[in-house]
Amino acid sequence: MLSNIPNATIKRLALYRRCFVELDEMGVKRIQSGELSQKIGIDSATIRRDFSYLGELGRQGYGYEVRVVLEAFNNLLKTEDAQSCVLIGVGNLGRALLKYFSSDKFKKRVFRTPVNLIAGFDTDESLVGQCVGELPLYHLNDLKSYIEEHRVTYVILTVPPTVAQSVATSLEGLGIKGILNLSSTVINVSEDITVHEVDLNMELETLFFYVFQKEQAKH
Repeated sequence: MLSNIPNATIKRLALYRRCFVELDEMGVKRIQSGELSQKIGIDSATIRRDFSYLGELGRQGYGYEVRVVLEAFNNLLKTEDAQSCVLIGVGNLGRALLKYFSSDKFKKRVFRTPVNLIAGFDTDESLVGQCVGELPLYHLNDLKSYIEEHRVTYVILTVPPTVAQSVATSLEGLGIKGILNLSSTVINVSEDITVHEVDLNMELETLFFYVFQKEQAKH
């Protein structure tokens, strides 16, 4: 159960899963923890400890069978029961995400994400009724009824910072489980909704600090 897994491990699970999806697509059958460590930049001891929460996935000296690990992720995430997601805010970033999630590269992955993006919403009347890739665009006024009809449980928020909180507040009580917030401002919602904040400016600054620290360590 995810509730028994430390937060630090949970943050690495998506990276592990993406790596094993790529290995499977490349036809790799088995990989040693040392090889995996070099590939993703996480030490072997941490990988083995993280994987221990998923069950008995590997043996010492033998490594991990790619399909066995992917099956463990599928069982954990229940990927056969994909959750529906919508994107709110079809600006440059929102449009780019819609194009990515409707691209052949994303759709052809053997092991899909447990969350499927199915539509976009905006207040710009000129966008309503159009599609980005195969994904339809609707007016924000139709959001509540759409969420209820399609049983949407996840939202990607790419609206301007000035309206992010009001939009997030409007999602309360609609059955939304999680929000991926890309609006570059912190939002506050009820405890029923899990919010994952991703600020691209902060991520770039964090990268700068990592590089700076590495360069300082050389002197």
